Amino acid sequence: MRITRTLNVLTLTVLLILTGCFGLVDDGVIPPSEGESNTSTTINNPPQVTSSVILNSLTSESAEPQYNADDELTGFEFNLYYAAIDLDGDSMVMGWDTDLDGQIDVNVSQSFGQAQNYGFTHFDMPLTAMNELNGFDMDDTYHLIVAFIAIDEHGLGTAEFVEAYFIAPDSLADDNNDGNLALYAVSGKDAQGTPGTGTTDNLIMLTMDQGGDINWASISVKLSIDGAAPVTCANPGTESNGVCTLVEFGTTDDQVWSVGDGVTVVEDGQDLCNNACSIDVTITDTREGKTIDTTNNVPAE
Repeated sequence: MRITRTLNVLTLTVLLILTGCFGLVDDGVIPPSEGESNTSTTINNPPQVTSSVILNSLTSESAEPQYNADDELTGFEFNLYYAAIDLDGDSMVMGWDTDLDGQIDVNVSQSFGQAQNYGFTHFDMPLTAMNELNGFDMDDTYHLIVAFIAIDEHGLGTAEFVEAYFIAPDSLADDNNDGNLALYAVSGKDAQGTPGTGTTDNLIMLTMDQGGDINWASISVKLSIDGAAPVTCANPGTESNGVCTLVEFGTTDDQVWSVGDGVTVVEDGQDLCNNACSIDVTITDTREGKTIDTTNNVPAE
């Protein structure tokens, strides 16, 4: 019994000693192995920025034109949308780089003493800062590209490019959309003379009753005679296609079709109608790729 008791005491003593020894060891002071370090690295995330294609398209399309004393277009007033966030919660310096030199030219607005991380910025941009898209058959349409920049307090930055386009008011009359753009209406009637078996007969006359000036270079006039396949007539001042041609009346010293002006559709080398016939007319704005008027059942007799 005493031997067992003695062994128990010795065992307990050894355990206490070992436990005390292990308890003296602090994992935090274990020296690192060769090539290792106890220093932890904190990752700082750069700001994240974005813009809204939908909102920027709407605001650029509703831009206000600006004019000088001679009533010449000089620029546009408009808004652009932005949004920014820093995942680390760092403060940010934000704004727009309008000349793409990497520097903020227009700072975003302030709200309640703190940077506003989303919203609209108002611009007053001259035409000299934009590109006119004449080379893409888009006269009086201007293109702009700027960048939104956000830089956090540690110097990390992010930028996003934003594009916008603007249409000069004078060119809006060339379109045929709802809203504030011109709507076209063209009427047709029988032309002088009676169609026969010849190939130079006058067929019908078309007159623009409503709409804005539209350049002949953007117009395509197609005829469907008695339900036959459509044929395209040559525009005034252009080379004939050997089917039919348009002879302009009214104001003929310009390059546009205007309200009150019209054309006579004349056969040109082909007998399209050798007796009374019914003609459907389709007029297309080729620049916009859309039909601006259809006039059906115009008699040629």
